[in-house]
Amino acid sequence: MSDDEPPNRAQRDAEDASVMARIRAGDDSALAVLYDRYASLALGMALKIVRDQNEAEDVVHDAFIAVVERVDQFRADRGSLVAWLVTMVRNLALDRARRRTRRAQILDDELRHEPPQPVLDPEQISWLERERVAVREAMGKLSASQRETLEIAFFEGLSYPEIAARENVALGTVKSRAARALCALRAALDGTISPDPGPPSE
Repeated sequence: MSDDEPPNRAQRDAEDASVMARIRAGDDSALAVLYDRYASLALGMALKIVRDQNEAEDVVHDAFIAVVERVDQFRADRGSLVAWLVTMVRNLALDRARRRTRRAQILDDELRHEPPQPVLDPEQISWLERERVAVREAMGKLSASQRETLEIAFFEGLSYPEIAARENVALGTVKSRAARALCALRAALDGTISPDPGPPSE
């Protein structure tokens, strides 16, 4: 085979397996090899779904980060690397598109049904600011996993099954984290826990 002739599938799969082995071993340069080989393909797939260049580039970035994080999940005997990568890009792009659509729908509904903004007096403004500070302080007392679960659920609008799928954890774990986080948040807002409760449970 000449240098200008493209590799056949068997050769490509063997080269991909070698690159994945290097990534698994912690070779940072191997990811660059993989990126050069498949970034344009991944970008094309993402762009077809999200239809925005910047968002498509974000999807590709997230996908290649996920390759490193999930390298142990790849099994060459179950399919090619390119198929695994394309599936990952597709899922990430669909998640992003769904979140964007959901945010747009929520905003549209809010604007359609939003009552006129009341004029607040200084006392009400002061009370609202105290509430915001209290919520921020209460969130700061949660563990990182609890805080992240609540932020994803409330600010990104994902359901618990969607969070479990994205974070690659069991649904029961997500529900447990959310329940403990909500209890801890209520307790903190009610002032029923000490100012320094120590490290929170997950």
